Amino acid sequence: MINFRFATVGKIAAAGLLLASLYAPAYAQQNTDPRGHGRLNAYGKTNNNESGVLLEDIYTRTWFCDLSVPAQSSSGCEVGASYNHPPVPPNQFDPLYITVPLGFAVPPMQMQCPNGLVCVDHPGTIDLSRIGLPGNVPTPGHDHFTTTTNQGAPEFWDVFVIGVKNRQTYDAIEAHRSFSYIEQLIKAGNPYVTKPIPTNLFLYFAVRPVGAL
Repeated sequence: MINFRFATVGKIAAAGLLLASLYAPAYAQQNTDPRGHGRLNAYGKTNNNESGVLLEDIYTRTWFCDLSVPAQSSSGCEVGASYNHPPVPPNQFDPLYITVPLGFAVPPMQMQCPNGLVCVDHPGTIDLSRIGLPGNVPTPGHDHFTTTTNQGAPEFWDVFVIGVKNRQTYDAIEAHRSFSYIEQLIKAGNPYVTKPIPTNLFLYFAVRPVGAL
Protein backbone atom coordinates (compact mmCIF):
# COMPACT_ATOMS: atom_id res chain seq x y z
CA MET A 1 0.00 0.00 0.00
CA ILE A 2 1.18 3.52 -0.72
CA ASN A 3 1.14 6.03 2.11
CA PHE A 4 2.18 9.33 0.52
CA ARG A 5 2.08 12.31 2.90
CA PHE A 6 3.50 15.77 3.36
CA ALA A 7 4.19 16.63 6.99
CA THR A 8 3.80 20.37 6.59
CA VAL A 9 0.57 21.86 5.35
CA GLY A 10 0.65 25.57 4.48
CA LYS A 11 -2.49 27.67 4.44
CA ILE A 12 -3.87 28.68 1.07
CA ALA A 13 -4.52 32.43 0.99
CA ALA A 14 -8.20 33.14 0.87
CA ALA A 15 -7.88 36.36 -1.13
CA GLY A 16 -9.01 35.95 -4.69
CA LEU A 17 -9.73 32.22 -4.44
CA LEU A 18 -13.27 31.42 -5.59
CA LEU A 19 -14.55 27.89 -5.87
CA ALA A 20 -16.36 27.37 -9.17
CA SER A 21 -20.16 27.07 -9.03
CA LEU A 22 -21.07 24.27 -11.41
CA TYR A 23 -23.91 21.84 -12.15
CA ALA A 24 -23.74 18.24 -10.98
CA PRO A 25 -23.35 15.32 -13.39
CA ALA A 26 -26.07 12.73 -13.99
CA TYR A 27 -24.59 10.22 -11.56
CA ALA A 28 -24.58 12.69 -8.66
CA GLN A 29 -27.29 12.64 -6.02
CA GLN A 30 -28.46 14.67 -3.05
CA ASN A 31 -27.51 13.38 0.38
CA THR A 32 -28.30 14.61 3.87
CA ASP A 33 -25.19 14.56 6.01
CA PRO A 34 -25.36 13.18 9.53
CA ARG A 35 -22.05 13.75 11.27
CA GLY A 36 -19.35 11.18 10.69
CA HIS A 37 -20.80 9.11 7.87
CA GLY A 38 -23.23 9.38 5.01
CA ARG A 39 -26.85 8.33 5.18
CA LEU A 40 -26.78 6.19 2.04
CA ASN A 41 -24.78 3.21 0.86
CA ALA A 42 -25.61 3.98 -2.74
CA TYR A 43 -24.34 2.35 -5.92
CA GLY A 44 -22.81 4.76 -8.43
CA LYS A 45 -19.79 5.72 -10.46
CA THR A 46 -17.43 8.62 -11.03
CA ASN A 47 -14.41 8.83 -13.29
CA ASN A 48 -10.85 8.55 -11.98
CA ASN A 49 -7.32 9.16 -13.29
CA GLU A 50 -4.52 6.64 -12.67
CA SER A 51 -1.14 6.36 -14.44
CA GLY A 52 -2.36 8.28 -17.49
CA VAL A 53 -5.54 6.23 -17.92
CA LEU A 54 -9.18 7.22 -17.42
CA LEU A 55 -10.85 4.66 -15.14
CA GLU A 56 -14.03 4.46 -13.08
CA ASP A 57 -14.60 4.53 -9.34
CA ILE A 58 -17.47 2.19 -8.43
CA TYR A 59 -19.08 3.11 -5.10
CA THR A 60 -20.96 0.62 -2.95
CA ARG A 61 -20.47 2.08 0.53
CA THR A 62 -20.70 5.53 2.02
CA TRP A 63 -18.00 7.98 3.09
CA PHE A 64 -16.39 8.25 6.55
CA CYS A 65 -15.03 11.27 8.45
CA ASP A 66 -13.18 10.90 11.76
CA LEU A 67 -15.18 12.92 14.30
CA SER A 68 -12.27 13.09 16.75
CA VAL A 69 -10.93 15.84 14.42
CA PRO A 70 -12.69 19.17 15.17
CA ALA A 71 -14.69 20.46 12.21
CA GLN A 72 -17.24 23.22 11.63
CA SER A 73 -18.99 21.38 8.80
CA SER A 74 -22.37 19.72 9.25
CA SER A 75 -20.81 16.46 8.00
CA GLY A 76 -17.85 16.56 10.39
CA CYS A 77 -15.47 16.48 7.41
CA GLU A 78 -12.34 18.65 7.57
CA VAL A 79 -9.64 19.81 5.12
CA GLY A 80 -6.26 20.68 6.64
CA ALA A 81 -6.12 18.07 9.40
CA SER A 82 -5.61 14.33 9.04
CA TYR A 83 -7.57 11.57 10.75
CA ASN A 84 -6.77 10.25 14.22
CA HIS A 85 -8.81 7.08 13.90
CA PRO A 86 -9.22 5.65 10.38
CA PRO A 87 -12.18 3.38 9.55
CA VAL A 88 -9.82 0.44 8.94
CA PRO A 89 -6.18 -0.28 9.89
CA PRO A 90 -3.57 1.84 8.04
CA ASN A 91 -2.35 -1.01 5.85
CA GLN A 92 -5.86 -1.46 4.45
CA PHE A 93 -6.26 1.79 2.50
CA ASP A 94 -4.54 3.89 -0.17
CA PRO A 95 -4.44 7.64 -0.90
CA LEU A 96 -6.92 9.44 -3.13
CA TYR A 97 -5.84 12.86 -4.43
CA ILE A 98 -8.56 15.27 -5.49
CA THR A 99 -7.73 18.38 -7.54
CA VAL A 100 -9.88 21.44 -6.73
CA PRO A 101 -9.94 24.49 -9.08
CA LEU A 102 -9.28 27.71 -7.16
CA GLY A 103 -10.10 31.10 -8.65
CA PHE A 104 -11.45 29.95 -12.02
CA ALA A 105 -14.42 28.10 -13.47
CA VAL A 106 -14.41 24.74 -15.23
CA PRO A 107 -17.22 23.62 -17.58
CA PRO A 108 -19.61 21.33 -15.68
CA MET A 109 -19.11 18.19 -17.74
CA GLN A 110 -15.32 18.52 -17.62
CA MET A 111 -15.22 17.80 -13.88
CA GLN A 112 -15.67 14.34 -12.41
CA CYS A 113 -17.53 15.77 -9.38
CA PRO A 114 -18.73 19.34 -10.09
CA ASN A 115 -20.18 21.66 -7.46
CA GLY A 116 -23.91 21.92 -7.05
CA LEU A 117 -25.06 18.42 -6.15
CA VAL A 118 -23.37 15.66 -4.19
CA CYS A 119 -21.47 12.91 -6.01
CA VAL A 120 -22.53 9.44 -4.97
CA ASP A 121 -21.27 8.42 -1.49
CA HIS A 122 -19.53 11.80 -0.98
CA PRO A 123 -20.21 14.18 1.94
CA GLY A 124 -22.33 17.19 1.07
CA THR A 125 -20.38 19.66 3.20
CA ILE A 126 -16.81 20.14 4.37
CA ASP A 127 -14.81 22.55 6.59
CA LEU A 128 -12.20 24.61 4.70
CA SER A 129 -11.31 27.02 7.53
CA ARG A 130 -7.87 25.50 8.14
CA ILE A 131 -6.86 26.53 4.60
CA GLY A 132 -8.25 30.05 4.91
CA LEU A 133 -11.68 29.48 3.36
CA PRO A 134 -15.18 29.17 4.92
CA GLY A 135 -15.85 26.64 7.63
CA ASN A 136 -19.05 24.94 6.45
CA VAL A 137 -19.48 24.86 2.69
CA PRO A 138 -20.73 22.44 0.02
CA THR A 139 -17.99 20.01 -0.95
CA PRO A 140 -16.20 21.75 -3.85
CA GLY A 141 -16.02 20.37 -7.37
CA HIS A 142 -13.04 18.12 -7.95
CA ASP A 143 -11.37 15.34 -9.95
CA HIS A 144 -9.94 12.04 -8.67
CA PHE A 145 -6.36 10.74 -8.94
CA THR A 146 -5.19 7.41 -7.53
CA THR A 147 -1.74 5.81 -7.48
CA THR A 148 -2.97 2.21 -7.63
CA THR A 149 -6.05 0.28 -8.70
CA ASN A 150 -5.81 -2.07 -5.69
CA GLN A 151 -6.35 -4.84 -8.26
CA GLY A 152 -9.94 -3.68 -8.70
CA ALA A 153 -10.96 -4.52 -5.14
CA PRO A 154 -13.07 -2.02 -3.17
CA GLU A 155 -11.46 -0.28 -0.22
CA PHE A 156 -11.46 2.95 1.79
CA TRP A 157 -9.36 5.75 0.24
CA ASP A 158 -7.65 8.44 2.35
CA VAL A 159 -8.51 11.79 0.72
CA PHE A 160 -5.93 14.54 0.08
CA VAL A 161 -6.84 17.89 -1.51
CA ILE A 162 -4.62 19.54 -4.15
CA GLY A 163 -5.55 23.13 -5.00
CA VAL A 164 -4.95 24.17 -8.63
CA LYS A 165 -4.79 27.94 -9.07
CA ASN A 166 -5.00 28.55 -12.82
CA ARG A 167 -6.77 27.03 -15.80
CA GLN A 168 -3.63 26.31 -17.84
CA THR A 169 -2.16 24.17 -15.06
CA TYR A 170 -5.50 22.46 -14.51
CA ASP A 171 -5.77 21.57 -18.20
CA ALA A 172 -2.23 20.17 -18.21
CA ILE A 173 -3.00 17.99 -15.19
CA GLU A 174 -6.17 16.73 -16.86
CA ALA A 175 -4.27 15.91 -20.05
CA HIS A 176 -1.68 13.80 -18.17
CA ARG A 177 -4.27 11.98 -15.98
CA SER A 178 -1.56 10.97 -13.52
CA PHE A 179 -0.64 11.87 -9.96
CA SER A 180 3.03 11.45 -10.89
CA TYR A 181 2.69 14.54 -13.12
CA ILE A 182 1.18 16.51 -10.22
CA GLU A 183 4.07 15.35 -8.03
CA GLN A 184 6.54 16.61 -10.65
CA LEU A 185 4.86 20.05 -10.60
CA ILE A 186 5.06 20.18 -6.81
CA LYS A 187 8.73 19.14 -6.72
CA ALA A 188 9.53 21.80 -9.34
CA GLY A 189 7.97 24.46 -7.11
CA ASN A 190 5.07 25.26 -9.43
CA PRO A 191 3.22 28.16 -7.75
CA TYR A 192 -0.15 27.12 -9.14
CA VAL A 193 -0.35 23.75 -7.39
CA THR A 194 -0.52 23.17 -3.63
CA LYS A 195 1.05 20.25 -1.85
CA PRO A 196 -1.41 17.50 -0.88
CA ILE A 197 -3.50 18.74 2.04
CA PRO A 198 -4.70 16.02 4.43
CA THR A 199 -8.31 15.54 5.43
CA ASN A 200 -10.21 13.36 7.88
CA LEU A 201 -12.32 12.08 4.97
CA PHE A 202 -12.34 8.59 3.46
CA LEU A 203 -14.26 7.47 0.37
CA TYR A 204 -15.06 3.84 -0.41
CA PHE A 205 -14.93 2.48 -3.95
CA ALA A 206 -13.33 0.06 -6.38
CA VAL A 207 -11.23 1.25 -9.34
CA ARG A 208 -12.20 -0.54 -12.56
CA PRO A 209 -11.89 -0.05 -16.32
CA VAL A 210 -14.52 2.25 -17.83
CA GLY A 211 -17.72 0.30 -18.41
CA ALA A 212 -16.90 -2.50 -15.98
CA LEU A 213 -19.66 -3.84 -13.75
